[in-house]
Amino acid sequence: MRAMYLVTLKFRIYPLALSLSNPNELSQEMLTLDGPLAFAEYYKQKLSKSEDWRVEYLEDTLFPEGELKWTSNIKSSYLLPATLDRENEIVEALTPMGFSAMFSIDNQRARYKYSRGGYPRRLESSQIILRLGRRDDILKAEIFRKAENIALTKQVKLPSSQSGPYKAVDYTIKLYTPHVLWVSIVDGISKKGLEELLFILKKFGIGKKRNMGWGDLLDYNIYDLKKDSVTPEFIIHSSDNSRYLETIRPVSPKKIAELIGGHNRSTKSKKYVLIDSKLGYGAEKPPYWRRHLVVKSALFQIFE
Repeated sequence: MRAMYLVTLKFRIYPLALSLSNPNELSQEMLTLDGPLAFAEYYKQKLSKSEDWRVEYLEDTLFPEGELKWTSNIKSSYLLPATLDRENEIVEALTPMGFSAMFSIDNQRARYKYSRGGYPRRLESSQIILRLGRRDDILKAEIFRKAENIALTKQVKLPSSQSGPYKAVDYTIKLYTPHVLWVSIVDGISKKGLEELLFILKKFGIGKKRNMGWGDLLDYNIYDLKKDSVTPEFIIHSSDNSRYLETIRPVSPKKIAELIGGHNRSTKSKKYVLIDSKLGYGAEKPPYWRRHLVVKSALFQIFE
């Protein structure tokens, strides 16, 4: 039976994905869980039968005639940083727009209770800024060669360290404050199937920097979650006698426009006023290397 679940995850080092937001600035990207889950599903049903699954995976993804056409029904929210209050059995998740969403947990069941605090405080307010310099190895190698009297066998043109792909630059990296616990809302799969895929991800990890240890999954819990004021796509907040709808996964600008315009029958009794949004390049569903313009997060005020 398919339902909706609140999944809590613990990592050795939390998942990391970066995007170049300015010429020398890398910013942390929010990650959805459906990408890794789709890979685990693909591995389970096809790649696990191969002697060396990596060869078949590269053939499916790199060669045009064999491009991966894997589709998955799994949908999840972003991985949201969270804290766990064991005494009161409350999971508190921080949303991209800065609301604290409270979930009560009991006997493998979870229920969305309420939100507190919130807009306009954003997740970025808790960021850590690191500055990393890329070493000028070309220049150092040339100094070492001359110092040691090492002659080149033939005349070669050294790559330029002043321009082009080998240019020596400094990168500013913005990282959000890490949390021990992360949560995601997942739909489109049975509980047993979800547990099998998460078990596979304990082997492969989650995230973009796997060779550095980012995204090593240590433990997880799955809670049945009632479909009420939260789904993998949005969450409804109540704050200061006002109600807000926040998107918590990438959506297309077309969907946002439809919600504002109220053309869908389900929105005719309500009015959604867009008060904040963040655009970027990504994808609404796997595969995530097919990037296009998406709304990464949006906040609406709801008027009945």
